Amino acid sequence: MNLELNGKRVLVTGSSSGIGTSIALALADEGAHVVVHGRDRERTSKIAAMIRENGGQADEVLGDLTDGNQVDAVCRQLLASGGVDILVNNAGGRHGGWERDGWFGTSPGNWLETYKLNVISTAALVNSLVPAMKERGWGRVIQIASAIALHQPPNFPDYQAAKAAEINMTRSLSRGLTGTGITANSISAGIIHTPGSAAELAAIAAEMRLEGGWQAHERHIAVEVFRQTAGRIGRPEDIAAAVCYLASPRADFVTGINLVVDGGIN
Repeated sequence: MNLELNGKRVLVTGSSSGIGTSIALALADEGAHVVVHGRDRERTSKIAAMIRENGGQADEVLGDLTDGNQVDAVCRQLLASGGVDILVNNAGGRHGGWERDGWFGTSPGNWLETYKLNVISTAALVNSLVPAMKERGWGRVIQIASAIALHQPPNFPDYQAAKAAEINMTRSLSRGLTGTGITANSISAGIIHTPGSAAELAAIAAEMRLEGGWQAHERHIAVEVFRQTAGRIGRPEDIAAAVCYLASPRADFVTGINLVVDGGIN
């Protein structure tokens, strides 16, 4: 299927690693002009160079999206060069890392910083970049949320709440964009095997005393621990494929949804 993304300019936040990198590479493969974003210059430049070496178009922009001044600088740089047609809000995470702090080990300060990282930065980018999309009469806003917001285990309450807020605000945004030619959707990603999650998955395998490498115990962890009917852990490419569809003109009739890409967690 031709996704008709040739020439569309897209910002993928947090695309210097992990899921964001896969999203950036997939969109570039579809012909989009990708703006790679990160906080580390070397890693960000590496991904942009990779896209260009593969025949794609890529620029790069640096900034810490929890810092309002840096968000403003990122947006000014993008708007000065013509803005973007597609905004993929992928940057996020949990302040303080992925230790299982639970409700009573997560301070109000942790809650605030996690909310800033996932929700406030998204709102700031939308407010700055979407008005130019409205002027052109076409655009896409895609939030990378998390399936953890839908299941609410007690391990990461601040992150779950922030991701639930992203889903909610995306639905609200879609209604606020009625008649503009812009769609707004979220994707709730399940357990995805990335460099960032590899250590956690390895720790689970060790706890279960599973032998062999990842290929030997992936299915066991997927089915027994995460109860996934797909029988495997997700890949970054699974999320990237969903983003490419929602970003395309082919998805003009899809807005206000939360697309769950979690391997069938039940």
